[in-house]
Amino acid sequence: MEAQESLQQVSQSFGLGEIKELARLEDGIVNRSYKIRTLKGNFVLQCLSPIFNEKVIEDYEKFQSYLRTNGIFVPVLLKNKDHKAFTKQGDAIWRVFEYIAHDQQDSINPSIKTAYEAGKILGKFHKIMSKSNFKPSFQLPGFHDTKNIINKLECLMHSKKNNIKSNAVNEEFNFIRNHINLSPDIGKMRKTIIHADPKIANFLFKEDKAIAILDLDTLMIASPLIDLGDALRSWCRVKPATSLFRQEIFRAALEGYNSESPFEYSQKEAKDAMSLLTLELAARYLNDYFEENYFIFKSEKYKTRAEQNLTRCRRYLEYFENFS
Repeated sequence: MEAQESLQQVSQSFGLGEIKELARLEDGIVNRSYKIRTLKGNFVLQCLSPIFNEKVIEDYEKFQSYLRTNGIFVPVLLKNKDHKAFTKQGDAIWRVFEYIAHDQQDSINPSIKTAYEAGKILGKFHKIMSKSNFKPSFQLPGFHDTKNIINKLECLMHSKKNNIKSNAVNEEFNFIRNHINLSPDIGKMRKTIIHADPKIANFLFKEDKAIAILDLDTLMIASPLIDLGDALRSWCRVKPATSLFRQEIFRAALEGYNSESPFEYSQKEAKDAMSLLTLELAARYLNDYFEENYFIFKSEKYKTRAEQNLTRCRRYLEYFENFS
């Protein structure tokens, strides 16, 4: 956990006062987030991963009002004492959101009801964004660029410095390469602004109704099928540490999505997109098995970053086989 002193300094810079209670929010695998309570109320402090910069915050400031006035509730980004929406500590960029009260749902395994509701609000998000003229100023290089991700993996596999690591993952590499060619090319399909990280933890619920969407850092212009496929990839797998597929969640989420989205998709289109995004994520984990610099390291679960990323890659390949 961050040093208590650092978190107190961030809180003070936003005029929130002394932190009375502090809890790490464990859902993130890229940014580090904390729920705090001060005399002024409850807030979320978040330290951005080095993969992001200030443009992410500029984008959020543009989009938050547009979304809220059009029926998609997102947390308000607070200003610090210098009237900026972020504070820097060394190289680290910190921001603060209002805390939105919500029911403590299972943040990784949705129920049929919450899957339907999350699908519905994702469809509504796409509908609203399809009417927007905004363009995100920040975009992660190569994010959801499947061909680029696979090309990078090819290079890492054939690099002499990776000989030992490469020999250990020939089976995984060949599986991804052989099966991803069977996946659809959705990059040329109709596009809008998508969320690009629609895991269930990025949706808040109250009385089984989806009330808010979180984490707009990865907004990009792309096919809505990327969001839908990634959502289904995430929501339908029984977690943690299993490769089981829940067909009932797939059906409920797709029904909810199609009830609101202007982009209506068949079960086959959704399943094909889900297959592509599952293999893409497996490839990203295998890339980080070599590079060990992207996903947050869960040292309480794994001995090394390489072990963590290879374990996750293998889990998703097994999952792919279970639903495809």
